[in-house]
Amino acid sequence: MAGIEEIKTEDFEALVLKSDIPVFVDFHATWCGPCKAMMPALEDMALEYAGEVKIVKVDIDAEPKIAETYNILGVPTFIMMQGGEAKERLSGGMTRGKLAAVFERFVGGAQ
Repeated sequence: MAGIEEIKTEDFEALVLKSDIPVFVDFHATWCGPCKAMMPALEDMALEYAGEVKIVKVDIDAEPKIAETYNILGVPTFIMMQGGEAKERLSGGMTRGKLAAVFERFVGGAQ
């Protein structure tokens, strides 16, 4: 998982909420087929947007407190966080192009 970190509850505030760049949070589960199918696109995005947008993963089964806080009802669910707030929420599998469009809205201080 090039450039993608698995986040634990105890690290969420420091690594996501207090990040100085936008953070794209991938809420996933190990048993989720669509979650696994998204990994190549997410790995590409992590390389392409390194230093501009951070991508992290949260396993909803291992970290239920975070999933509950953000009302995650299905996976994959993605939330773009900026300045400690959820700015955009997406659910289900999506194309790399759709991911890029979301990232572009948050690069360079946009939003």
